[in-house]
Amino acid sequence: MMQPVAPPPGPPKRNLSETVWTKLDRKATAIAEFTMRQYRKKRSTWTVGAVGALLVVIVLLFYIDAMSEGIDSVDNDGDGLLDEDPSSWTEWENSQYAGRTISGPMSDDDGDCLALEPWMRDMNNDGVDCNVVYKYDQSGFVTTIEADRFVDEDPDESEFLEEAMHRSFLLGFGKFGFLFILGIFVPLFLATGLIRDEMDSGTLHYLVGKPIARAEILMYRLLGFIGLAWPYFVGLLVLSALVTGIFGPGESIFRFSDLGIWFGILIATFLTVLAYGAVFITFGIVAGRYGILVALLFAVWEFFMMFLAMIGTTREMGIASMSISFWGAEIINSTAWLVWGDYAAMSGQSLAVDIALWTVWYSPFPTTSPLVNLIISIVVLLLITGLFVLVGQSSFKKRELN
Repeated sequence: MMQPVAPPPGPPKRNLSETVWTKLDRKATAIAEFTMRQYRKKRSTWTVGAVGALLVVIVLLFYIDAMSEGIDSVDNDGDGLLDEDPSSWTEWENSQYAGRTISGPMSDDDGDCLALEPWMRDMNNDGVDCNVVYKYDQSGFVTTIEADRFVDEDPDESEFLEEAMHRSFLLGFGKFGFLFILGIFVPLFLATGLIRDEMDSGTLHYLVGKPIARAEILMYRLLGFIGLAWPYFVGLLVLSALVTGIFGPGESIFRFSDLGIWFGILIATFLTVLAYGAVFITFGIVAGRYGILVALLFAVWEFFMMFLAMIGTTREMGIASMSISFWGAEIINSTAWLVWGDYAAMSGQSLAVDIALWTVWYSPFPTTSPLVNLIISIVVLLLITGLFVLVGQSSFKKRELN
C-alpha cells in the first residue's frame, strides 16, 4: 500500500482564489459597488445628471437649427451677383508648391477688375493684373490668399462657413461643454463629498472598521465615482456625435471623418473628469466643511485659465498650462490637428472670405507636434491625478473620525 506523500516544507501555498490580488479585487469591487449604489439612490445625483443632459440637448437643438438654415453668401462687391468669382484655391493646393509663393490664374470672371484703371489692377503688387497670389507653407497648404481688387470678391462663403462653423462647434462644445462645464460640474457636486460626507455623517466608521486601509478606501470610492461618471459622459458624447454626424455639412449621410475628433473628446473628458474627481475628493478631505468652497474657487481658476489659453501667445499659454482644463483642451486640439490636417488651409481660406476663425482653433503647445502634445497632455493629467490621490490619502490617514 502506497504511503501518502508528505507536503513540502515551508508555509502552505495559498489557493489562487485567496491571493493578495484577488482579495484586493474583492475589496475594490465591494466599495466601488457600494459607492455606485449609494449615489444612484441620491436625488442629487439624478438632478446633476438631468441638468447636464438637458444642457447638452439644448445646445444640440441650436446646432441642428443653425445647420438646417444654412449660411447665405454675401454680395461683397455690391453688384447684385453672388459667388461670381469662385475661388480656385483648392485646385492649387498641392505638395509641389510647398514653401512657395505663386500667382494663381486670373479669377475676374465678371470683368470688373479689368474695367479698373491700369494702376488699380495690381493691388497685391505681384506684377500681374487681376490675379491671385497663393502662399504655401512647408507642407503644401495654402496659408494666405492675396487677391487683386474685385478678384475673388464674391467667393462661395456658404460652403466654407458651414464647414468652419461645424468644426468650431465640435471644438468649442468639446472644450467648453464637456471639459469645462460638465467636466467640472459633475465631479464638483459628486466627488467632493465622497469621503467628507461619510466623515460628517459618521458612516465612514463602517468602512474603516473593515480590514481595509484608508488609502484603499479613497481609491475605491474614486473608482466608484468613475464607474458612474464615465458611462454618463459616454452616453452624452455618443448622442452628440450622432447628431453632428447626421446634420453636419457634407454630401454623405453621416460624417465619419469626425469620429476621430469625438474619440479625442472622449479621452480628454475621461482624463479631466478623473483628475477633477481626485482634486475635489482631496479638497473635501483637507478642507472639511469648506471643501465645496475651495472647489468652487478652483473652478473659477479653471474658467479663467481656459479663456487665457485662447489668447494664444507663448506667455499666456504657459500660464494657462497650470490648469487641468488646459491639458484636457490640448488633447482635443492635438486630435483635431491630427484628424483634420488642414488647419493651415482653412486659415488661408478664411482670409479669402475676410473672416477670422474662432479662437478655439489654436496651435499645439508646448511643442509644434500634435502627436507629441497629445502624449504630453495625457501624461500630465495622469500625473496630476496621481499627485492629488497621494495628497488625499496622506491627509485621510491623519484625520481623526468623529
